[in-house]
Amino acid sequence: MLAILLASLAGLSGLEKDTRSDAFLASDNPALLYRDLVKEQFGLSDPMLVAVVATNERGIYRPDILSAIMEVNDAVSALPNVDAANTVSLATESLITGTASGIDVVPLLDPLPQMQSEADAVRALVEDFPLFLGTLVARDGSAALIVANLFDEAQAEQTYGEILNAVDTVDLPEDVEIHVAGEGAIAGYLGAYIDADAQRLNPIAGVVIVLMILFAFRRIAPALMAVAMILASVSASLGAMAALGVPFYVITNALPVILIGISVADTIHVFSHFYDAQARAPQIPRNTQIVQTMTAMWLPVTITSLTTAAGFLGLYFAAYMPPFKYFGLFAALGVAAAWLYTIVALPALMSLFKVQVAQRFIDRQRAGASDGLERALQSLGVMTLRYPRGVILAFLSLGAAGAWAASQLVVDADRIRLFHPQEAIVAADRAINTYFNGSNTLDIVIETPENEGLFEPDVLAKMDALQNYALTLPHVQGAYSIVDYLKQMNRVLTSNAASDYRLPATQEEAAQYFLLYSFSADPDDFAQQVDYDYRQGNVRITMNNGGYQQIKTVYEALQAYTDEYFSGEVTATLSGRVSLNYFWIRNIGESHFAGLGIALLLVFFVAAASFKSLVAGGYTLVPVLTAVLIVYAFMVQQGLTLGVGTSMFAAVAIGLGVDFAIHTLSRLQALRTAEALGTDREDNNKENDAMFAQFYRTTGRALLLNVLAVACGFGVLIASQVAQLRDFGSIVMLSMGMAFLASMTLLPAIVLLSNPAFIRQSKALGLLLVMATLGCVIPSEQASAQEEGTSPGGLTAAEIVQKVNAVPRGEQVTRRLVFKTTDKRGRNRERETQSFRRYFGEERRLALFFTAPANIRDTAVLTWDYPNTTEDDQWLYLSALRKVRRIPAADRGDYFMGTDFSFEDMKLDGQLSPDDYDYRLLASDREGFYRLEALPKTEAIAKELGYSKTEAMVDAQTWVVVQADFWDVRGEHLKTLRAEDVREVDGILTRHRLLMSNHQTGHSTELLFSEVDYLSPIDEQLFTQQALKRGI
Repeated sequence: MLAILLASLAGLSGLEKDTRSDAFLASDNPALLYRDLVKEQFGLSDPMLVAVVATNERGIYRPDILSAIMEVNDAVSALPNVDAANTVSLATESLITGTASGIDVVPLLDPLPQMQSEADAVRALVEDFPLFLGTLVARDGSAALIVANLFDEAQAEQTYGEILNAVDTVDLPEDVEIHVAGEGAIAGYLGAYIDADAQRLNPIAGVVIVLMILFAFRRIAPALMAVAMILASVSASLGAMAALGVPFYVITNALPVILIGISVADTIHVFSHFYDAQARAPQIPRNTQIVQTMTAMWLPVTITSLTTAAGFLGLYFAAYMPPFKYFGLFAALGVAAAWLYTIVALPALMSLFKVQVAQRFIDRQRAGASDGLERALQSLGVMTLRYPRGVILAFLSLGAAGAWAASQLVVDADRIRLFHPQEAIVAADRAINTYFNGSNTLDIVIETPENEGLFEPDVLAKMDALQNYALTLPHVQGAYSIVDYLKQMNRVLTSNAASDYRLPATQEEAAQYFLLYSFSADPDDFAQQVDYDYRQGNVRITMNNGGYQQIKTVYEALQAYTDEYFSGEVTATLSGRVSLNYFWIRNIGESHFAGLGIALLLVFFVAAASFKSLVAGGYTLVPVLTAVLIVYAFMVQQGLTLGVGTSMFAAVAIGLGVDFAIHTLSRLQALRTAEALGTDREDNNKENDAMFAQFYRTTGRALLLNVLAVACGFGVLIASQVAQLRDFGSIVMLSMGMAFLASMTLLPAIVLLSNPAFIRQSKALGLLLVMATLGCVIPSEQASAQEEGTSPGGLTAAEIVQKVNAVPRGEQVTRRLVFKTTDKRGRNRERETQSFRRYFGEERRLALFFTAPANIRDTAVLTWDYPNTTEDDQWLYLSALRKVRRIPAADRGDYFMGTDFSFEDMKLDGQLSPDDYDYRLLASDREGFYRLEALPKTEAIAKELGYSKTEAMVDAQTWVVVQADFWDVRGEHLKTLRAEDVREVDGILTRHRLLMSNHQTGHSTELLFSEVDYLSPIDEQLFTQQALKRGI
């Protein structure tokens, strides 16, 4: 037994926590599977939300506060598990604004405002851009939000702590507060929260129960042995969880407390019987009395263990949600362990440590005296025997009230309510739901039958109508999708008036707006709104309340709306965090009553088999069913709802409360025999009086100590910082008290009036039958689960750079260029162009005419790349509008037309930049190639280009860069460029295939060059705005 205990304790180190909301749904749940698909499809996650709240008249629009927002953004983005590329705030965003000649993309905080007038200008820009209001900035300007997406949500707990530490390092103005919340923060903090809660509660529960046993028996031995039983039961249950790979869920926090009560109950009954026997006959040898005690107690302890396990298995069989299923299963396993150690180890310990009853108990027995507990119980017995019908009527009235209350119970839950109201994360959640659109998100995926189907005006109009309808629903504060971006682009490309904030009129316009945006966009821009083929779009709804009753109203209304208006080829499917919460919380009510029914059924059959009487099986249910009904009445009167914690009480109440009924019936059955009473059974009234007096004095006292022990254990939960565990503890205490009271009054009253036959039968029952029953109720399935310097040829790094840059590129070139981009799921998007490039001195001019796909055909781009200025000129001709629009010159580090190449990558065209980088020669592992390392000359250059380091592999024969690797500003490997199919065309070495792979996003871009011509002259008039309109 000791070896089993040590093995169980050793296994506890492998126990892992899972505090996610997703844990409440089975891994094969359709809603969860679809959410995971949507999550991967659109790059969605449960982010950390960092709110910067200003408590002054100007709000955040003050230079020092805007600077603080930038610092907080940089501090959070620098953390290892934070996806800096997908961190969104005022510090990262730019605005699309209209100008007289075209559009401009204006970085909001670059440069940072130094004067109040500049901060006021930022405010004007933000308030003129609807997409930011309520999402990144409070509508009244009092707060700003930083949305930090994580690489690995499993590390949310560690990342939450790192974010708190990071923001603490920022020197904030006195009138600024920081709040960190969101689903990612809740999941992150909850793990540490329940750890701290368990570390505080479990020892308190143990200490309280030990003190209670010391008070009851006036001996240290029973208390120490109770601790041993507790340790064995809890370690067996949790050790098995660890061994089977089952995580520790939020509700698992209650499991040790329950097992403490169960383990102590068995110990109390054994010691009560043993000490009573010793007090009555102290002359009998101790070991003989231990044997007699176990002979008398093994059956009641076995039956109560079986029925308790059956109650918990009802939860296992009925529950759909994994935390509830495993709670029931491993609670039953803990009960089995408590039974085994009580039957096998406890008597051995009693003999080894020579336990002895206190002399005061012997003296009291000899004097025929009673203590206060016994006298109170005997008075209860007198009342029951005198007014049995009144007792039954009183409980019937309470039961009827409970039955009515059961129909009035409401299912409700909200993850944020798990925390104590004074916790910082609760204040943070309240702040975000007050200042912004909310922290609860519902995603609606719109799916069309064909690629680029989202550009159809009818589809966009449907999405717009859906968003407008959603905004009419209670607690919905925001709804956005590509519809909003298209409206903004339509506005800036037409009159820039508010009246033009509307959807484009044609499919071609929509497609060309996206092409326009891509000129300075990251390849993953709009990834959370549209899929790669523009066939699926996501409408995100935000709510400021995550309670089930609130999300139920919204979810069901939107489901009805989409069923009616998206029933044809264009479909809509609800997903996201709100959808998942709707499904798993909705199941709470169903699984609660199903668990109640199954638990009652299992307990009935186990008890009936144990007593060899169906009537006895029914009698055992009377106290627990009465207790459950009374608790229902209490919950309705107190306004308690069925939630994560409270929904478990019925199975627990049955599992624990049935012990009182079993011990009552078992003891009355034993006392009914003439041998037990020591009479000739001639006078039934005297017999009954003697039987019940003996019952209340002995078994009644043990049951009272039992209920006090269990109440002490669950009473500790009332001090829990997890709100729903507090509710759980209080109603389980109530149910235990009611089950005890019903077992002491209602059940004896029924036995007195009905005199059932099973009471008059022998209590003997074959061990084989009991073990067979145990085998039936325990489920057979298991819970699843070269050094720096010169090259060998004597060349220095600088000389190699010169040779690379000396490779001819041609004064002019005409070629066909295909842009082929591929996302992380292997889906491709192609754009075909005819490309013209010509040098005018040191000025380079490039014209791209799109030839495919059809919706952007005849669109054209013109770039004038000046050698000595930072601002190039770019124009875009939109064929759908028949207008040329100037587009802003991009930063050198911006992505080129939504590809994985930056503008600087495209501009260098295979050359190296000695103006930006310092080069050194590294050892090469490839024969005939040079390996160069390039480090930016300044931090400003590194930030502008987006690279902290590059490495280039140069062919020593051709001086062509055949491979280049890039590291981002955080020093992490970002991209790899490979140049292939390098061959001469018109005497010039030409790279015909360039492949850029982004290792962080899984995205890649392939540039395919064909029909390359360096000799044919190109008319300089081709590089004019008029030529864009004419086309080729």
